[in-house]
Amino acid sequence: MWEASYGKEPFDLRLTVLRVIRNFGLILAAAIGGTLLFGGGYYVKNVLLRPDPSYRAASTYRVEYRVAEETDVSTVHINEMTWNTYVDTQLFLDEMEQYLKNSYSGEELAEAVNVVMASNLRVISTVVVTDSPEKSLEIAGAAESALTRDFPSQLSEVISISVMDPAAGTEEIYPDVRPLRAVLLSALLSFFFALVFVLLRELGSDSIWLPSTLWRRYGLRPAGTMHSPELWENLGFFFRGKKEIAVCPVQEGTDPAQVADELRRMCPKEELWQDAEWVPVPAPLLCPESCRALRQADGILLAVAAGSHAGKQLERTLEFLEQQDCKITCVLLWGADETLLRVYYGFRKQPAFQKGTED
Repeated sequence: MWEASYGKEPFDLRLTVLRVIRNFGLILAAAIGGTLLFGGGYYVKNVLLRPDPSYRAASTYRVEYRVAEETDVSTVHINEMTWNTYVDTQLFLDEMEQYLKNSYSGEELAEAVNVVMASNLRVISTVVVTDSPEKSLEIAGAAESALTRDFPSQLSEVISISVMDPAAGTEEIYPDVRPLRAVLLSALLSFFFALVFVLLRELGSDSIWLPSTLWRRYGLRPAGTMHSPELWENLGFFFRGKKEIAVCPVQEGTDPAQVADELRRMCPKEELWQDAEWVPVPAPLLCPESCRALRQADGILLAVAAGSHAGKQLERTLEFLEQQDCKITCVLLWGADETLLRVYYGFRKQPAFQKGTED
C-alpha cells in the first residue's frame, strides 16, 4: 500500500531556484506591468495632470507674554497647536473679516491660515496658502491686523503682538513630485511581490517535476522520463518476460496511445519488446472500468504528466487502483522539462542512450 511522505520529503532549494528562474519571464512581465500601472499612474497624476500651483505668504510676529520674570516665559502653555486652535476659532475669523476687501467663508479662511512656531514661544509666524497671490496677500494682511490689534486682548497670557516681518510677497509652491523615485519604487515592489507570488505558487502547487519525487513522496518506482538515459534499462528490468503491458495515464490530457506509440518508436532495444504488447488503457478516474484491463495485464506502466497540481490527481488515482487491487509496476514521468532536469542534475548535455545487452 502506498503512503504519502510529505512530512519526510526535504525542501529542495535547488529545484525551487530553478523553477523561479523558469518563471523569470512571468516575474519580469509582472514587474513591468506593476511599474507601468503604479509608476505611470503617479507620473500621469502628478506631472501630466499636475494641479495649479499654490501661493504662500508668510508673516513673522513677536509675542510679549504676561509673566513676572523673564525666565517664566517657558511656563506659558501656548504652543504651536494652541495658536492654530486660536486662529481657527470663529472669534478670530470674525475679526479677520473686518480687514478683508473680499468675502470668504469661514472654512476657506481656516484652511488658508496656519501658525508655525519655529524657534521659541516669543516668535510665531502665520503662513497663508491659497490658489492666487492676491488672495494670499490679502488674507495675510488681515491676519496681521487681527493678531496685532484685536486678538491680544482676548488672551490673558499675552500683553501684545507685533509684526516683525510682514508679508510683502508670495512664494509659488509646487507639489513635491519625484517621478523617477516613484518609478524605481514601483519596479522594486512589483518585482518583489511577483517573486513572492511565484515562490508561494511553486511551494503550494503540489507539483511533480522530478522522477525522484515519485519515489520519495509516493513510494513508486520511477522508470524515468522519455529522454532519461536509464529509461530503457529500467523498463527492460521491470517488464522482462511480460507479454501484456498496460500503459495507463493519470491526467485526462495524457493520451495512452500516444505514450505507447512513443515508447515503441524510441525504444533502442527492440529485442526486449518483441513479444510484449503495449495496451493503451484510459485514465482510471475518467473510465473506472479500465481497472478490469489493468488487473488482467502482466504489468502496469503509469504515465504521470509532469507539472503543477499533478500530485493530488496522482494520489486519487493511487487510492482507486489500491482499492481495485491493481499493482503498479513502475511510473513514467511524461512531458518532463528535460532542460530543467539536465541543469538540476548538472549534465552539460543530454547523455546518450546506453545500449547494453539483455541478461
